[in-house]
Amino acid sequence: DQRYRRSLYAFRYRSVPYPVLTTFDTPTGNFACVKRDRSNTPLQALVTLNETVFLEAARELGRRTWQAGTDDSQRMDYAFRRVLARAPESAERDELMALLTDQRERLASADLDAYELAFGKPASDEMSEDAPVELAAWTAVSRVLLNLDETITRE
Repeated sequence: DQRYRRSLYAFRYRSVPYPVLTTFDTPTGNFACVKRDRSNTPLQALVTLNETVFLEAARELGRRTWQAGTDDSQRMDYAFRRVLARAPESAERDELMALLTDQRERLASADLDAYELAFGKPASDEMSEDAPVELAAWTAVSRVLLNLDETITRE
């Protein structure tokens, strides 16, 4: 019920650091760090695609995006601005729209469980049939946006 509270708790031990933070080169708790080095590794991309926290963030962004506009173009602008604080270029928009179309087709053909991707739990009868497919497709687009190098690193 309270998984979207405003605080994040990650237990930090000096001897056993939190694995996600270690992947992103967080210093140990033994000393203070004035400035961290910037790094970008394939392992970080795997973490942002598979870690529960990132999947939950993508689900919530997908839900908010789906509710934000009346057509896909407005929704794409909303999601892009929400994540990257800028408007998408035409090539970026075209690529993401193609991804959205592909994901809708894949989810509609039942290659993936749309309800599981959108909500992380078994289906219920309280939604229309199209809603889980739409939410899951926007969740997939949100996962891509949250995994961009521009999103993860600050230049």
